[in-house]
Amino acid sequence: MDYKNSARSFKSFILLICYFSLILTLKYLINAHNFVIIFLVLIVLPLAFDIGRNKKSGIKISNKEITWFSGKFKGQIYLSDISSVEFKKRLDLSYRTRIVGRNNKKIVLPAEALPRINIFKETLKLYGIKFVDKKFN
Repeated sequence: MDYKNSARSFKSFILLICYFSLILTLKYLINAHNFVIIFLVLIVLPLAFDIGRNKKSGIKISNKEITWFSGKFKGQIYLSDISSVEFKKRLDLSYRTRIVGRNNKKIVLPAEALPRINIFKETLKLYGIKFVDKKFN
């Protein structure tokens, strides 16, 4: 499996345009206070910077190893060194994915580098890697 992701996606542009149109609507049609507008702009700045930098991320699973990257962060682990993979569902319905090594060392995978969770679980199953689901921790 070879999965790659880019911050400059159609979905990101649409989200940014909708968010800024909401801010403009609040400012000029509803006359929202300037502090509210500044707060809403500060919330969306990380997305705008990610689109501007075009941060790349991805994961590759081969017969020997798993390699991943997210911006300047890179990692690699051999399949023989993996004990299991933990999927922790969080209260915001996102997942935290950790690789548990044979020596109980846990490595957190960056969320932006992973495909959809069900696709990732099926790929792990194909390679014979055990995974554990944990809910709301």
